[in-house]
This record gives sequence, structure tokens and C-alpha cells, in this order.
Amino acid sequence: MANRPSERPRAFYGWYITGAGALNNFVLSAITFWGFGIFVHPLREEFGWSSALVAAGFSIRSFQQGFLAPFVGVLIDRFGPRKMVFVGTVFFAAGFFMFAVMNSIWTYFAASMLIALGASIGSFTSFTSVLMRWFVRKRGRAMGMLNSGNGAGYFLVPLLAYAVTHYGWRQALVMCGITALVFGFGSGLMIRDHPAELGLYADGDEGDGPVEAGTQMATVPLTGASVREALHSRAFYMLSIALALSGGAVTAWTVHTIPHLQNVGFSLTGSTYVGVGYAVCQLLFRPTAGVLGDRFGRRPMFVAGFAFLSVGLVVFAFLTPERLWLLPIYYLTFAFGQALWVVMQAATVADYFGARRFATVNGLVNLAQMPVGVLAPIIVGAVFDRTGTYTIAFSALALGPLLSAICLALAPKPAGLANTPAPLAPVVASSTEGAS
Repeated sequence: MANRPSERPRAFYGWYITGAGALNNFVLSAITFWGFGIFVHPLREEFGWSSALVAAGFSIRSFQQGFLAPFVGVLIDRFGPRKMVFVGTVFFAAGFFMFAVMNSIWTYFAASMLIALGASIGSFTSFTSVLMRWFVRKRGRAMGMLNSGNGAGYFLVPLLAYAVTHYGWRQALVMCGITALVFGFGSGLMIRDHPAELGLYADGDEGDGPVEAGTQMATVPLTGASVREALHSRAFYMLSIALALSGGAVTAWTVHTIPHLQNVGFSLTGSTYVGVGYAVCQLLFRPTAGVLGDRFGRRPMFVAGFAFLSVGLVVFAFLTPERLWLLPIYYLTFAFGQALWVVMQAATVADYFGARRFATVNGLVNLAQMPVGVLAPIIVGAVFDRTGTYTIAFSALALGPLLSAICLALAPKPAGLANTPAPLAPVVASSTEGAS
């Protein structure tokens, strides 16, 4: 129904879902990824574990998330992102509660597995999947807004460091679990699995005809490749290799950022403030990356992101308190490159293969990251244990994104698979199942 002249048009509901996901990711990325380095030193001190052993807990998360990615994708495509956010939140919080009471390496690993399971099922994957249904032309902008929450999560790292310092690392983890429950359930309530549930079309466009509100699928079903078609395309394997090579470098950087900064002379507080500067950059760069991707092409901007990542890792390797002039260069290269890398990943996969089986195909693409993501943090920790410095390891890691840029540049351009029509399915009123 058209709006009356005196009424202001309401914002497209897809942006409300994006905002809820960004807020949820803001909190969960802080306690899952950016804040992990804060716990490295307390665990080494209390249990006498090596850096490599502590990093292995994070690597277990990478292994489980990578291994589970295709299965999680099938569940999201089958039951819908909304349900999976609630299920994932429960596992996620349970992992933090177990982490808080653990007293052995095995319970530490078990807690890491629960956290990984929750992260795989819930927030990041589910919100990305639902946005691929709500947006087509504006996928870059939507992903930029969603992932600005991930990057901004570093703003909470000083607060997490304060909690660890003043209340102890176990109490801080209990706080993390409670916070995960509140924000996970709150954001999940905002999700609608498909625009047709509100009588809308993707991007807020005017469709060919009205859509009955409450239906699960629009008049025209979701388009895109089947899983079989994706697996028979060269683009699938080029994307998988590119993400694997760069993903290992970024995962190792995530785990060892704060330990590296502390090792070269920054205090814990100073290290977290370097991260706050990174978070400020992400608030600016990630929405900008989305706009640039929509304007100039998401694939070319993805290639550029790999190149910036490679340069930024070398700069970071040599960053010290005596070389603070490298800090703005680090932000302009690595922070901007990672913004492009994060925002363009899912959008590029959707551009190649469409939204029809996006969660499953994206899970299979990300499965390739698992072996590299598992090994890279452990290897970097082992190199540090042997040499006493992270500089060598971070310099070597820069090769991964560089090879990723070459790999994706050689991949074919997105073509017909993304627009392949799905088999016609009846429109089911008030259905709660995911689109077939």
C-alpha cells in the first residue's frame, strides 16, 4: 500500500535486521576474537602452558567452525537463520561458563569446542545468511554495516581487560557468558528469515506484484546455484583457496596481536588501545568498503583487500613503541585491507552462487580455511616459543594474502549461476521453515 503524502516512509526492515546483527556481533566479537589475547598470559601464568598450547584452544575453534561449516549451512538453509541464532546462543554461552570453571587442558579444549559450536550455528553465520536473502544490489552496504559491529568489538577489549585485572579471568568469563545470552536472544528476536514474511522484496524494491505478508517465500523463489552446480564450478575452488590462504594469516594475527604488542614493549593497556584505534578504523572502513564494493565491484575490491592485508602484516611485524610512526600506516593498510576482506567474503560468494543455497555453499567454501586456520596460530606460537619474537612469523604470514589476491584475480568473473532459478515451490502462509 502506498504511503499517504503526510506519512514518512518507513525504513526497509532489512536494515533493522542488519543493525541488530551488528550490535550482536559488536559484543560477541569482543569476547570471542579480539579479547582472546587477554587470556593468554593468565593461562600461561596459572597453568604453566606454552603460547602454542594456549593458541591450540583457539585453533580448535577454527577446526570445529571449519569442519561444521557445511553442516551448519544445511541447518540454516533448512530451518532458517532465526531459529539457529537462538540455538547457537545457548551453546555459545555454555562454552564461556565451562571456560570459567575449567582446571585442565581437556576442559579448556572442550569449552573452546562449545564456543566454536555456538559461533558456527549462531550470530555470524546466521546473520550473514539472512542478509543474503534481504539484499541483492546492496549486499556490500549491508555486509559493511553488519561487519562494522565485528570490527568495533575491539572497543570493548579495554573493558574486558579491566574485568580480568580487577575481578579475575574466571569471573570475567562468567560475565561474558551472561552478556552473550542477553544480546544473542535480543538480536534473534529481530530476525525475519525472508522479506516475504513482511510482504516485502529484497532491497525494499517494488516487485512485479504484491506479496502476501506472512509467507516464507516470495512470488519468485530464491535464485542461485544448487550445491552440486557450485561444486562443479572453477570459481568455487578458486574462492576456497583464496580464503584459506588469507584466513590462516588473519586467524594467527587475531590470536597473537596482544601478545606481540606486549612482547615488543607495549603494556597490556597500551596494547588494547592500539586495538581501539583499529576499531575506530573499522567503524569507518567497513561501511566504506561496502559502498566501494557495490560501486566498483565486490570481486575487484576483494582482490585489493588481500593486497592491503599482505602489506599491513609486514608493517605490524615491525611495529614497536619506538616505531609508533608505523601505527597510522598499519591502520591504513592492514585495517583497511581487513575491512575489505571481511565485508567482501560473503557478498562475493553470493554474487557467484546466489542466495538459494548460500549458507551451505558458503560453509563449503569456508571449510577450506579450516586446516590453515588450525595450524597457523599454533605455528606462530611455536615460532615465538623458539625465537622469543613474533616478527619473523608475522612477516612470513604476509605471503598468504598476497597469494590469495593472485588466486582470486585469476578466478572467472561472477556469471550465470547466481541467477539460476530455483525449482518452483508453493508459497506457504505463516511457514517457519527456511526457503527451499
